[in-house]
Amino acid sequence: MSLANNLDSKVIGNRKIIIETRFDPIVSMLDKRGQIVDTVLSSGLINTPHWEVGPSEVNLRDCENRDDARNFVSVRFNRINIMSLQIDSIESYFDRFSKLYEKITGVIGTGVVRRIGCRVMGSYYTKSSSYDTILSNFLKLFPERLQLSKFPANDLLFNLTYTGGMYQIGPLNTVDPFYEREFNNSFCKKHVGVAIDTDNYITNDEKPIDKVSLIKDIYTLSLSVEKDLYTMLSEL
Repeated sequence: MSLANNLDSKVIGNRKIIIETRFDPIVSMLDKRGQIVDTVLSSGLINTPHWEVGPSEVNLRDCENRDDARNFVSVRFNRINIMSLQIDSIESYFDRFSKLYEKITGVIGTGVVRRIGCRVMGSYYTKSSSYDTILSNFLKLFPERLQLSKFPANDLLFNLTYTGGMYQIGPLNTVDPFYEREFNNSFCKKHVGVAIDTDNYITNDEKPIDKVSLIKDIYTLSLSVEKDLYTMLSEL
Protein backbone atom coordinates (compact mmCIF):
# COMPACT_ATOMS: atom_id res chain seq x y z
CA MET A 1 0.00 0.00 0.00
CA SER A 2 1.28 3.45 -0.87
CA LEU A 3 0.97 6.27 1.63
CA ALA A 4 -1.37 8.06 -0.78
CA ASN A 5 -3.82 5.15 -0.65
CA ASN A 6 -5.09 5.59 2.89
CA LEU A 7 -8.32 6.35 4.72
CA ASP A 8 -10.38 9.45 4.01
CA SER A 9 -10.00 11.84 6.93
CA LYS A 10 -13.80 12.15 7.10
CA VAL A 11 -14.13 8.63 8.52
CA ILE A 12 -11.57 9.24 11.28
CA GLY A 13 -12.73 10.72 14.58
CA ASN A 14 -9.40 10.46 16.39
CA ARG A 15 -6.08 8.93 15.48
CA LYS A 16 -2.80 8.35 17.25
CA ILE A 17 0.40 7.11 15.63
CA ILE A 18 3.46 5.97 17.56
CA ILE A 19 6.74 4.96 15.97
CA GLU A 20 9.43 3.53 18.23
CA THR A 21 12.90 2.13 17.70
CA ARG A 22 14.71 0.18 20.39
CA PHE A 23 18.44 -0.36 20.33
CA ASP A 24 21.37 -1.51 22.42
CA PRO A 25 21.91 0.96 25.28
CA ILE A 26 23.84 4.10 24.35
CA VAL A 27 25.03 5.22 27.77
CA SER A 28 26.62 8.40 26.38
CA MET A 29 23.07 9.61 25.66
CA LEU A 30 22.83 10.55 29.34
CA ASP A 31 25.54 13.17 28.81
CA LYS A 32 23.77 14.54 25.74
CA ARG A 33 20.30 15.19 27.14
CA GLY A 34 20.69 18.95 26.95
CA GLN A 35 22.04 18.71 23.41
CA ILE A 36 19.02 16.64 22.39
CA VAL A 37 16.68 19.33 23.73
CA ASP A 38 18.62 22.12 22.01
CA THR A 39 18.68 20.22 18.72
CA VAL A 40 14.92 19.54 18.70
CA LEU A 41 14.09 23.09 19.79
CA SER A 42 16.24 24.65 17.09
CA SER A 43 14.79 22.38 14.41
CA GLY A 44 11.36 24.06 14.57
CA LEU A 45 9.73 20.65 14.07
CA ILE A 46 7.69 20.96 17.26
CA ASN A 47 5.70 24.15 17.73
CA THR A 48 5.89 25.93 21.12
CA PRO A 49 7.80 23.00 22.65
CA HIS A 50 7.80 22.12 26.33
CA TRP A 51 10.65 19.93 27.53
CA GLU A 52 11.53 17.87 30.59
CA VAL A 53 14.82 16.16 31.40
CA GLY A 54 14.72 13.16 33.73
CA PRO A 55 17.38 10.87 35.21
CA SER A 56 17.52 8.69 32.11
CA GLU A 57 15.28 10.36 29.54
CA VAL A 58 14.34 13.48 27.63
CA ASN A 59 10.67 14.26 26.94
CA LEU A 60 9.32 16.99 24.68
CA ARG A 61 5.80 17.94 23.66
CA ASP A 62 4.14 20.85 21.91
CA CYS A 63 2.22 22.18 24.94
CA GLU A 64 2.97 22.56 28.64
CA ASN A 65 -0.42 21.08 29.49
CA ARG A 66 -0.16 17.42 28.51
CA ASP A 67 -3.91 17.16 27.85
CA ASP A 68 -3.63 19.85 25.19
CA ALA A 69 -0.50 18.44 23.53
CA ARG A 70 -0.62 16.76 20.13
CA ASN A 71 3.01 15.78 19.53
CA PHE A 72 5.37 13.94 21.87
CA VAL A 73 9.02 12.91 21.69
CA SER A 74 10.68 10.64 24.25
CA VAL A 75 14.35 9.69 24.09
CA ARG A 76 15.93 7.15 26.42
CA PHE A 77 19.32 5.48 26.35
CA ASN A 78 17.83 2.47 24.54
CA ARG A 79 14.84 3.83 22.58
CA ILE A 80 13.34 6.70 20.63
CA ASN A 81 9.57 7.11 20.74
CA ILE A 82 7.73 9.70 18.63
CA MET A 83 3.95 9.98 19.01
CA SER A 84 1.41 12.27 17.40
CA LEU A 85 -2.32 12.92 17.63
CA GLN A 86 -2.01 15.57 14.93
CA ILE A 87 -2.11 13.66 11.67
CA ASP A 88 -2.69 16.32 9.02
CA SER A 89 -1.75 13.66 6.49
CA ILE A 90 0.13 10.41 6.78
CA GLU A 91 2.81 11.78 4.47
CA SER A 92 3.37 14.94 6.52
CA TYR A 93 3.45 12.94 9.75
CA PHE A 94 6.16 10.64 8.44
CA ASP A 95 8.11 13.56 7.01
CA ARG A 96 8.12 15.24 10.43
CA PHE A 97 9.02 11.94 12.12
CA SER A 98 11.93 11.36 9.72
CA LYS A 99 13.36 14.82 10.33
CA LEU A 100 13.05 14.50 14.12
CA TYR A 101 14.58 11.03 14.03
CA GLU A 102 17.50 12.25 11.94
CA LYS A 103 18.13 15.16 14.32
CA ILE A 104 18.06 12.94 17.41
CA THR A 105 20.18 10.13 16.00
CA GLY A 106 22.60 12.76 14.75
CA VAL A 107 23.25 13.56 18.40
CA ILE A 108 23.23 10.11 20.02
CA GLY A 109 23.63 7.62 17.15
CA THR A 110 21.50 4.48 17.06
CA GLY A 111 23.74 1.59 18.04
CA VAL A 112 22.41 -1.85 17.10
CA VAL A 113 18.67 -1.56 16.40
CA ARG A 114 16.78 -4.35 18.18
CA ARG A 115 13.17 -3.53 17.33
CA ILE A 116 11.20 -1.20 15.06
CA GLY A 117 7.52 -0.82 15.82
CA CYS A 118 4.57 1.29 14.72
CA ARG A 119 1.24 1.49 16.51
CA VAL A 120 -1.82 3.08 14.93
CA MET A 121 -5.01 3.47 16.91
CA GLY A 122 -8.14 5.52 16.61
CA SER A 123 -11.89 5.91 16.61
CA TYR A 124 -13.73 5.69 13.31
CA TYR A 125 -17.21 6.50 12.01
CA THR A 126 -19.33 3.70 10.57
CA LYS A 127 -22.51 3.42 8.51
CA SER A 128 -24.64 3.38 11.66
CA SER A 129 -24.50 6.01 14.36
CA SER A 130 -26.36 3.79 16.84
CA TYR A 131 -24.15 2.01 19.38
CA ASP A 132 -26.73 -0.76 19.88
CA THR A 133 -26.82 -1.41 16.14
CA ILE A 134 -23.04 -1.48 15.83
CA LEU A 135 -22.71 -3.84 18.82
CA SER A 136 -25.45 -6.10 17.44
CA ASN A 137 -23.75 -6.25 14.05
CA PHE A 138 -20.41 -6.97 15.70
CA LEU A 139 -21.93 -9.89 17.60
CA LYS A 140 -23.31 -11.34 14.36
CA LEU A 141 -19.72 -11.84 13.22
CA PHE A 142 -19.22 -14.43 15.98
CA PRO A 143 -20.86 -17.86 16.34
CA GLU A 144 -23.89 -17.89 18.65
CA ARG A 145 -22.41 -20.75 20.65
CA LEU A 146 -19.72 -18.35 21.86
CA GLN A 147 -22.39 -16.05 23.32
CA LEU A 148 -24.21 -16.93 26.54
CA SER A 149 -27.83 -15.85 26.18
CA LYS A 150 -28.26 -15.28 29.93
CA PHE A 151 -25.41 -12.74 29.84
CA PRO A 152 -26.36 -10.23 27.10
CA ALA A 153 -23.41 -8.26 25.78
CA ASN A 154 -22.93 -4.60 26.71
CA ASP A 155 -19.59 -4.28 24.95
CA LEU A 156 -17.07 -6.28 22.96
CA LEU A 157 -13.32 -6.25 22.34
CA PHE A 158 -11.74 -8.63 19.85
CA ASN A 159 -7.97 -9.15 20.11
CA LEU A 160 -5.86 -11.08 17.65
CA THR A 161 -2.10 -11.57 17.61
CA TYR A 162 -0.02 -12.72 14.67
CA THR A 163 3.66 -13.00 13.83
CA GLY A 164 5.01 -9.49 14.09
CA GLY A 165 1.91 -7.78 15.35
CA MET A 166 -1.56 -7.60 16.80
CA TYR A 167 -4.85 -5.78 16.39
CA GLN A 168 -7.84 -5.02 18.58
CA ILE A 169 -11.27 -3.93 17.36
CA GLY A 170 -14.57 -3.18 19.04
CA PRO A 171 -17.67 -0.98 19.05
CA LEU A 172 -17.39 2.47 20.64
CA ASN A 173 -19.86 4.42 22.72
CA THR A 174 -19.30 8.04 23.71
CA VAL A 175 -18.50 6.97 27.30
CA ASP A 176 -16.20 4.11 26.33
CA PRO A 177 -13.11 3.74 28.59
CA PHE A 178 -11.06 3.66 25.37
CA TYR A 179 -11.52 7.43 25.11
CA GLU A 180 -10.44 8.01 28.69
CA ARG A 181 -7.42 5.78 28.24
CA GLU A 182 -6.18 6.79 24.80
CA PHE A 183 -7.90 10.03 23.74
CA ASN A 184 -8.53 11.94 26.93
CA ASN A 185 -7.30 15.18 25.36
CA SER A 186 -9.22 18.44 25.26
CA PHE A 187 -9.42 18.45 21.45
CA CYS A 188 -10.45 14.81 20.92
CA LYS A 189 -13.95 13.81 19.81
CA LYS A 190 -16.06 11.25 21.63
CA HIS A 191 -18.41 9.65 19.15
CA VAL A 192 -20.18 6.40 18.40
CA GLY A 193 -18.31 4.13 16.00
CA VAL A 194 -15.56 1.52 16.13
CA ALA A 195 -12.12 1.39 17.72
CA ILE A 196 -9.08 0.05 15.88
CA ASP A 197 -5.70 -0.53 17.49
CA THR A 198 -2.88 -2.23 15.60
CA ASP A 199 0.78 -2.64 16.55
CA ASN A 200 3.29 -4.07 14.07
CA TYR A 201 7.00 -4.61 14.47
CA ILE A 202 10.18 -6.32 13.34
CA THR A 203 13.14 -7.43 15.43
CA ASN A 204 16.74 -8.27 14.66
CA ASP A 205 16.36 -11.88 15.82
CA GLU A 206 17.01 -13.19 12.31
CA LYS A 207 18.87 -10.38 10.53
CA PRO A 208 20.05 -6.80 11.10
CA ILE A 209 17.37 -4.10 10.90
CA ASP A 210 19.61 -1.04 10.95
CA LYS A 211 18.34 0.41 7.65
CA VAL A 212 16.24 3.51 8.29
CA SER A 213 14.04 2.58 5.31
CA LEU A 214 12.64 -0.30 7.38
CA ILE A 215 10.91 2.21 9.64
CA LYS A 216 8.80 3.40 6.72
CA ASP A 217 8.04 -0.22 5.80
CA ILE A 218 6.61 -0.90 9.26
CA TYR A 219 4.73 2.41 9.21
CA THR A 220 3.16 1.51 5.87
CA LEU A 221 2.30 -1.98 7.14
CA SER A 222 0.47 -0.62 10.18
CA LEU A 223 -1.51 1.79 8.01
CA SER A 224 -2.39 -1.09 5.71
CA VAL A 225 -3.73 -3.17 8.62
CA GLU A 226 -5.71 -0.15 9.84
CA LYS A 227 -7.28 0.33 6.40
CA ASP A 228 -8.11 -3.35 5.95
CA LEU A 229 -9.79 -3.44 9.35
CA TYR A 230 -11.78 -0.28 8.69
CA THR A 231 -12.91 -1.56 5.30
CA MET A 232 -14.24 -4.66 7.06
CA LEU A 233 -15.99 -2.67 9.81
CA SER A 234 -17.25 0.42 7.98
CA GLU A 235 -20.65 -1.08 7.12
CA LEU A 236 -21.52 -1.97 10.72
